[in-house]
Formats: sequence, structure tokens, C-alpha cells
Amino acid sequence: MARGRNNPLESLIGRATRWPWWAGVFAALLSGLVLHGLVYLLAPGNAEFSGLPQHAALAALRSLATGLQVLLPAFFLAAAAASAWTAFRHRRNYAAVSGERGHAALELLSWREFENLVGEFFRRKGFSVEQRGGREPDGGVDLVASIGGDRYLVQCKHWRVQRVGVKVVREICGVAAAEGAAGVFVVTSGSFTEEARRFVEENRIDIELITGEQLRRMILGLENKA
Repeated sequence: MARGRNNPLESLIGRATRWPWWAGVFAALLSGLVLHGLVYLLAPGNAEFSGLPQHAALAALRSLATGLQVLLPAFFLAAAAASAWTAFRHRRNYAAVSGERGHAALELLSWREFENLVGEFFRRKGFSVEQRGGREPDGGVDLVASIGGDRYLVQCKHWRVQRVGVKVVREICGVAAAEGAAGVFVVTSGSFTEEARRFVEENRIDIELITGEQLRRMILGLENKA
């Protein structure tokens, strides 16, 4: 599925909702207290104004802080609620894919949910995961999975019908070589072409291709070990 162009506001909202929910609540409380204190300090009775330009500037700053002391905490609380809901959906999707109707559940995921599912899978395998994908330019990399001193680049392709070809694999291998990554994972909800698999066999870079069915079995295997 095609991803939309990068929008600054959407990017900001996306970053905020990736925080843990408690971080959003803390940011809301902190920003509310700081801005409320600023409004109090800039009140005419608590500030000395030596001239009209200074008075106008401070009044404008106080007016801005007055509005932000409501809007900014509200934004952070909304981000916290979205983060909590997203975390719940991640757990629900992960459980659904590891269940009896896992293949059908995998097919129903959106591209973003699929990317989050793959990230959660690597986290449960002991990797620390950095998300690069979404609507931002990612150079063909959706996730960076690190373990020990090694970094692996991960690309997620939520293609239900079209098979992932050699071009996709070749491009992420080029990025991995440029960044000095230990290897790459290409994960798809579908399958790969034979040409892509031959490229993996002939390449010196550590590459692992994971189909949707393989991913589901690997998730199920992790769940059974837990």
C-alpha cells in the first residue's frame, strides 16, 4: 500500500503517539505547570514594564502562554490516550496472529499494523527496535533491530498478492552496506520471487527473507516458549 507524503503535523502527532502513555501524561502535567507559572509571572501586577514596546511584547507572550497552557496539555493527553489505544491494538493483533485463525488475522492488518507486528516480534526476541518507517522518508528501512553490538535493517512489505521481488531485496542490501549494518530482514505478509531467493544465496550480506506464513509460525513458536 502506498504511503502518503510527509506532513509536519502528522509527523509530530505520530512521534508523540509513539511515546509510552505515561510519558504523555507526565508531559501534559509538566507543560501545564510550566505554562501556568509563566502566565502568573507575566501578569501585569507581577512584572515591571519600562515602556510600551516591552509591555506589548510581554502581553503578547502572556497571551500565547495562556492559550498554550490549555492546548499543549490537551495535546499530550490526547497523545497518551492514542498511545494506550495503539499499545492495546498491538497486543490484540499479536495475539490474533498467534491464534488458530492467524493467517486470516494477518491478512486483515493494515500496512502500519503489519509493521508494528513485526517490530513487536523482534522486541520479544530480545532486540531493541527503532521505528524508521511510517510516512517519513526511510531509505527502504522500516525498522532497525539491534541486539548486542549488531544492527539489522528490517523492511516490511504488506503485499497480499504481489510477491516481493529482487529489486526490493537489492535496495535494502545497498542501504545496509552503506550503514555498516550486520544484516537485513525482509518481512512480507505474502511471499518472495525465486529471483529474490537466488539473490540471497549469492550475496555475502546476511539476509533473511520471512514470508507471512513463516512469520506466523515464528510468532506462535515464541508464544509456546513463553
